[in-house]
Amino acid sequence: MAHVNQMGDSPLPSVSELFSLSGKTAITTGGTGGLGLSMAVALAEAGADIVSIQIHGDPRADLLKEGVEACGRKLTVFETDVADSPKLRQCFADIWASGVVPDILLNCAGINRRAQVEDFTDEDIDAIFAINLKASFVAAQEVGKKLLELKRPGKIINIASIISFIANYNIAAYACTKGGVLQMTKAMSNEWAKHGINVNCICPGYIKTAMTKAYLENEEYKNYIIGRTPAGRWGLPEDFRGAIIFLASRASDFVCGTSLVVDGGMIAK
Repeated sequence: MAHVNQMGDSPLPSVSELFSLSGKTAITTGGTGGLGLSMAVALAEAGADIVSIQIHGDPRADLLKEGVEACGRKLTVFETDVADSPKLRQCFADIWASGVVPDILLNCAGINRRAQVEDFTDEDIDAIFAINLKASFVAAQEVGKKLLELKRPGKIINIASIISFIANYNIAAYACTKGGVLQMTKAMSNEWAKHGINVNCICPGYIKTAMTKAYLENEEYKNYIIGRTPAGRWGLPEDFRGAIIFLASRASDFVCGTSLVVDGGMIAK
């Protein structure tokens, strides 16, 4: 039975249509990483073709290719170093020149390095800021500019962190960048929501990925996280499949400038 739009007589889309990404194109950064791979493949499973921005010789490139193609979707790869802003901008120019028309950006490239505040080197700080914050800004900016030029709506999904809210120890540079991504999301949304461009972010908690390997190898800390998390476990990359489809689809058309926390309840405790 069709649902009627309360603001008029036109029928509302079905729930399956609401979450479908059929005919859409999603651009991803970090789409071969732990979280990024799971979310990129979820986008493909929901119907989107994937354009992956990744480093040359990415060791996990085959995993993304296999995942997307298993969903019957198309994968197109552009190689660049996202930490180099001029190269990243040129990469987007190449993407547009190839005829890609964007609908979705999954802004997932990120790194972390651990040290006490006084021990962070310029190299550490520059690398973390370049990838986690500046590259995220540039990628969102380039996709937003293209959507504005084409007068198209779109979805930009940034990846922040619960560290955007609770800073923890030995990750001061990472915390700065993830706090920045959270505020960047709000600021971009303020300017672009009126154009039908939804900018939101996902804030992961402690997830079993290569980035958290050091924590997982520390039995005491691993168990501390389990005890600190109301869900009673570490998160898994597949826990983000629903979140990314929601924010990438029509289901979130009135969701603007917000953060979706996926952490098993940790920051609520």
